[in-house]
Amino acid sequence: TFISITVICCFLLVGFVFLQTSGKPLVDSEGMVTFPVETFFQVMRWLLFFGFLWLSQFVLACQNFIVAGAVSVWYFTRDKSKLRNPICKSFRILVCFHLGSVAFGSLIIAIMKLIRILFRLLEKYLNNQNQRCEIFWKIFQCCLACFENFLKFLSKNAYIMIAIYGDSFCASARRAFGSLTSNAMRVAAVDSIGDFILFVGKVGVTVAIAFIALEILKNVDGLHYIWVPVALSCLFAFLCCHCFLSVYEMAIDTLLLCFCEDCQMNDGITRPYFMSRSLMVFVERSRKSAKIGHLPKGKSID
Repeated sequence: TFISITVICCFLLVGFVFLQTSGKPLVDSEGMVTFPVETFFQVMRWLLFFGFLWLSQFVLACQNFIVAGAVSVWYFTRDKSKLRNPICKSFRILVCFHLGSVAFGSLIIAIMKLIRILFRLLEKYLNNQNQRCEIFWKIFQCCLACFENFLKFLSKNAYIMIAIYGDSFCASARRAFGSLTSNAMRVAAVDSIGDFILFVGKVGVTVAIAFIALEILKNVDGLHYIWVPVALSCLFAFLCCHCFLSVYEMAIDTLLLCFCEDCQMNDGITRPYFMSRSLMVFVERSRKSAKIGHLPKGKSID
């Protein structure tokens, strides 16, 4: 994923340089040559930027789908010893059947990001004209950010449903929304615990890197201000940790949604659950620790 996004950024930079230097050169009286940007190339710059947003979101969506597919294949396989390369299988399913769904989901997120950027530019322009609109624009930007986060959350769970059932994006998003709302308390309990653990992991790695950097750099000759390299080390450590833990986050979300679908499809008596006993105990204890919900019918953790 990181390599793919890096390649996309390189193409964006090259394309932006070509567009910026396109047009008819003009020579002023002092012999300076300039390239005034024409309207066509200004529009092309925005199209290039939108293409970057779409492609980057598409790469992230492919990662989420592959992780969701591998985890769902593992979850709904009763005999785990018969598993053969679930990641390769998930990648093949993505390429052969669901590239359109992933492209559509990433397109929605890219459009929403572009709308937020355009409104932010409009906000800066109008604030120079009228200071009374500042509060309104802050509230409006907050609503747009919340809506974008909701679309990301729904798209991520739609990819999980696509990996489980193989439906289209819209049908999977509708199914995911229904499953999440019917298990809202359970999802809130497990998600809060999972997000907290992942956050602690990111902070722990970053703090550890800070102490290691301080220990390494404190005796370096010629280094007058140690906090700049330490801050850069912590920044890259946090980014790397975020990239790795995002895989675990998607795996947790997939397991939780598979758990909810397993509870709806099976009753534990005539149709045995796919879930392990330890997963059942963990989810129900997480919910009980939050003092919410009750056990599904026919299920016991005693």
